[in-house]
Amino acid sequence: MPGLLTFHAHPDDEVISTGGVLATYAEAGEHVVVVTATDGAEGEIHNYDDPDAIRPRLAEVRAEEVRASMEILGGVHQEFLGYRDSGMMGEDSNLHPNSFWQADFDDAVGRLIHRIRIHTPEVMVIYDPFGGYGHPDHINVHRVGLAAWYASTDLASYPLSDSEAPWQPKKLYWTAWPRSRVRAFAQIRHDRGDISSEEYERMQSAGVPDEQITCFMDVAPMVDRKIAALRAHRSQIPEDWFMLTVPDDYRESVVGREGFVRVFSLVDASTTEDDLFFGLREPAQ
Repeated sequence: MPGLLTFHAHPDDEVISTGGVLATYAEAGEHVVVVTATDGAEGEIHNYDDPDAIRPRLAEVRAEEVRASMEILGGVHQEFLGYRDSGMMGEDSNLHPNSFWQADFDDAVGRLIHRIRIHTPEVMVIYDPFGGYGHPDHINVHRVGLAAWYASTDLASYPLSDSEAPWQPKKLYWTAWPRSRVRAFAQIRHDRGDISSEEYERMQSAGVPDEQITCFMDVAPMVDRKIAALRAHRSQIPEDWFMLTVPDDYRESVVGREGFVRVFSLVDASTTEDDLFFGLREPAQ
């Protein structure tokens, strides 16, 4: 059934940049799919008294957390692409043979194309070329996601499997952290002494300039659900993390707004949108 497919690097990424959108479209009855590239087996462990005790089964723990997150967001369908977390750039984990950073490119693209053909999304969401902040798995989500969008109908390079048919998503977006949101977070954190004045000044130039964002989604009605889904990723997100500690007066304007850059559209779309399905659905009366 046509709908939305978002491609993310690790368990928890799906909530951070698209949690409100996932919940909004799931509640509207769209077929909403999250494909997670890696198992999240690297990184820090929070909210456990003995992190070393769960590290050997961290991938299993994070799979349980993402399942809980999907239920909170509204029964969103989630699948793993089947790779190991590569860790931060420059770490030894980048060299693990099963890591996403070491993945055979054609194999990874083929795996994602298989899911595109099965789920037939009209809209795909991936990351920008820098992966938002330079993490190798995020960069690879961009590379693999972009190639899969292009090649989903290329039967010579990616032959059909049983029960598959060619499918071309109609629209492709990158997630984006609007500069206005970064500045709002910076102001909140500076006012309560979490960051220095120097860091506050640096953050004024961080994020994507708002005028480059083609779609702002108002997800304010889903803020509580989004926060709860973030907390479901217990091992990854500490209770004092900045998105969980936004003052109530700012929650809807800061957490309740998600930004995207439209990269390709095979349907007529306006310069700016407030709906990822603009041009694909009749406007509400």
